[in-house]
Amino acid sequence: MDYLLLFAACAFFALQFVFQKGFERRAKAGMAVCLWNILVSGGVAILFLLCKSGLPRGINPTAFWIAALYAASGLLCSIATISAMASGPVSGIGVWCLAGGMILPFLYGVFLLGEPANAWKWLGMAILTLSLVPAVIRRDRTETSKEHANLRYVLWCAVIFLTNGFVSIFSKMHQISPSSIGEDAFVLTGALLRCGAAVILILVSAWIASGRGEKKPLRAAFYDIGREGTTGKLFMLLFGFAAAYSILNTLGNLLSLRCMNTLDASVQFPLLSATVTVLTAIFGALFFREKLRGMTILSLILTVLGAGLIAVSAQIGGS
Repeated sequence: MDYLLLFAACAFFALQFVFQKGFERRAKAGMAVCLWNILVSGGVAILFLLCKSGLPRGINPTAFWIAALYAASGLLCSIATISAMASGPVSGIGVWCLAGGMILPFLYGVFLLGEPANAWKWLGMAILTLSLVPAVIRRDRTETSKEHANLRYVLWCAVIFLTNGFVSIFSKMHQISPSSIGEDAFVLTGALLRCGAAVILILVSAWIASGRGEKKPLRAAFYDIGREGTTGKLFMLLFGFAAAYSILNTLGNLLSLRCMNTLDASVQFPLLSATVTVLTAIFGALFFREKLRGMTILSLILTVLGAGLIAVSAQIGGS
């Protein structure tokens, strides 16, 4: 039953990329639209957590600042994810996102927290790192514009790797802090800060646009977000994509947390990462007709192999 719940969590995490990609295809490009997406998805998450647990309690300065760093990392990761989807396939994004969520926390635990790591785990991490390379190698470089698009894709994937890794690090930092608060309160605080930052940045961008003489900058920032002119139907569709992403992400996290009660973390997280990476590539092919090229398949194989070595390292050598 626990593995079934874990697989459901993997499916939800993979499907969230589908809705982000659907949003990117129908929305304008630019920072303001990314911030709008973050505001809507964060608002849905806040409503869910408020209904579930109420207002956050017991917040102290240490927990607040860790939540602020957690929120900032999540905000940047969301911006990078939407931006990367304009330049490349979701399969590579999934590889870099989940690898960052494993490799950077691993290094943080080993070098700053003194956590033990055997040779098998190091080998698994090395293979995971190697899987990043074929994930972003593309052969369609015959035009300069395509070369630039591929470079943007690589750079955004690197940002995703770093920021998602820091999301995991700050989560771990909070959990082991003597000043930690309840998990729901921490996540809700981070969501409130992330949405607050998004609103401020949107208003600043509207103010700058107003200074340039643009008409109705607030309408442009909060409503005119469609790629080909925003109608009421398109606005609700984009709102639905952002909301669906938030709901799937929340459900995935809840099921993953449920599995933590019975599954070892050394098994759960590698299995989660490998399965989400593979499902993301499959969903990209099904929903957006993204081709599973040789380099993509190689990256997926390396990801599964690396995660598998990490999962069994506790059994064959201790963790």
